[in-house]
Amino acid sequence: MRNQIRAELFKLQRNKTFWVLLLTMTGLSALLHYLVIIEWWQVSGTAFDSAGLSELNAISTFTIPLFFNLIVSTLAGFFISNEYSPSGVIKNQIISGSKRSHIFLSKYLVFTLGSIIITILIPLMTGIIEIIFFGNAEILNPSNMLYLGRAFGLFALQFLGYTAIILLLAIVTEDSGKTIILSILFTIVMFAIEKLPDLPILGVIYKCSIFYQFSAVFEFSMTYGEILKSISIALITLIIVTICGIAIFNKKEIK
Repeated sequence: MRNQIRAELFKLQRNKTFWVLLLTMTGLSALLHYLVIIEWWQVSGTAFDSAGLSELNAISTFTIPLFFNLIVSTLAGFFISNEYSPSGVIKNQIISGSKRSHIFLSKYLVFTLGSIIITILIPLMTGIIEIIFFGNAEILNPSNMLYLGRAFGLFALQFLGYTAIILLLAIVTEDSGKTIILSILFTIVMFAIEKLPDLPILGVIYKCSIFYQFSAVFEFSMTYGEILKSISIALITLIIVTICGIAIFNKKEIK
């Protein structure tokens, strides 16, 4: 499996979509953080305000599923779906004698790594760098750094389940365009459920999903019970979706 992961990392490094997304997100993140820091773009009422980190308010944009879905689904569409032939079967060269479960897991790990770099690390690091550059480093005290570590650690854990879902969609659809469209529709449906107070059952289900946790983990104060619940939801989602993904991938035709 180690060689399979190396092969996927090599393909990711050679993937033009990955580098375009990386450069685009770096430029966009740098611009938005700059506009917030110079107070040209007024953003208020975010979780970062409560933590005394108003200079990082631009990150709230990158933590919205409707936004980061565009990045993750695009990467999946042009990194995963292109492994299929026009007829929808797996290209024989990607098997190379490896177990299908290992191939799926290696693709998941590398795809998730690329998604985390673009969607989580880039916005966070550019924000911190600009805060230091503009002389506001005093807000990065131990208490605030502990908050950022806890919030983004839990966010990344939920993100693992999300990339597993997108990878599953990419394998099922076998087409980059369909992957992007269906993932956007899926995210919109989850967003709509959040806004429907008249459906209590769906509301309860939604609050037990990673989509609810994407915003909940940024609360300035979380109890140990809430943290444990967040971790449990992320791990259960990851395990279930991964098992489904491996099962579906095992049934794909090789050509």
